[in-house]
Amino acid sequence: MTPSEKLKKNLKRRLTVMLIPHSEFRPIQLNFSVAFLVFLVVGWTGLTVWSGFIVSRHVDYWRARTNESVLRAKMWYFTQQMDQSREYLDRVKETEIALQNLLNMKTRKAIVQSDKGMGGPTAMDNRALIGMLTGRRPSLRVEDMQTKLADVEQSGQSVISNFKDISNYIKDQRELFRSTPRDWPVKGRITSGFGQRRDPFEQTDGEFHRGLDIANAFGTPIQATADGTVLVASWQGGYGRMVVIDHGRGFRTYYGHTSKLLVKPGDRVKRGDVIALMGTSGHSTGYHLHYEIWQNGRAVNPMRFVKVQEE
Repeated sequence: MTPSEKLKKNLKRRLTVMLIPHSEFRPIQLNFSVAFLVFLVVGWTGLTVWSGFIVSRHVDYWRARTNESVLRAKMWYFTQQMDQSREYLDRVKETEIALQNLLNMKTRKAIVQSDKGMGGPTAMDNRALIGMLTGRRPSLRVEDMQTKLADVEQSGQSVISNFKDISNYIKDQRELFRSTPRDWPVKGRITSGFGQRRDPFEQTDGEFHRGLDIANAFGTPIQATADGTVLVASWQGGYGRMVVIDHGRGFRTYYGHTSKLLVKPGDRVKRGDVIALMGTSGHSTGYHLHYEIWQNGRAVNPMRFVKVQEE
């Protein structure tokens, strides 16, 4: 007998299953072939596998829907946070513009051409506004998130750059203020101004006086009129005992005819520091200070600067 014939013979065998109840009911007898039993097992197994597949697909579907909802909620939250960050940066920009106007900054970022201001909402902003007015959340896209991130990053970098400019401008203006001669170097009365005058010794016309003569008592304290470094503190011919201070920014100040020097070359001095005492050393007719201001290599009228203190 071949294997196939043997298999067919076994499948045709009959099986009897008897159910005997524990009561007065008669036993139930079921007769079926081995082939039918195999069919039931295979069918049940297939149905179980198919049902598991269907359930698994539904579980994966609802899990994906849940994950999508969670992801959309997170994206919405991050979008709101980025909008708040952008709003904060906009307020910072307003403060920055106000500072620039207050400082009257003359830089490429100064708002000196406010009539040419440009700007406007993006398409994403329009969608967000429509969503707010209709009570529906606008659809969120990865491109929108990337645009918002780029916008916030660009705004942050712009604010940092602008505030660096403001900081540098303030620092520059502070240094310029500290380097610019102002205030009176000494108390007293003006005995000779800047410009043409008669020679006090020869009594001839044509002498150009490059400074300001301020007279007072012997030993009156003389003060530096700006921050700087002492270049000269020694006897200099007709100037007598003289102090020269380099203030940077093209400014230098001369203090001549002093009786005593209180600084030496290389000393750092600040505006208001006493650097010498009034005298009549050198080419002088009496106790006074000869005060000069040089700007970018030429002597200028000190009255342009000492008047700042009087205003």
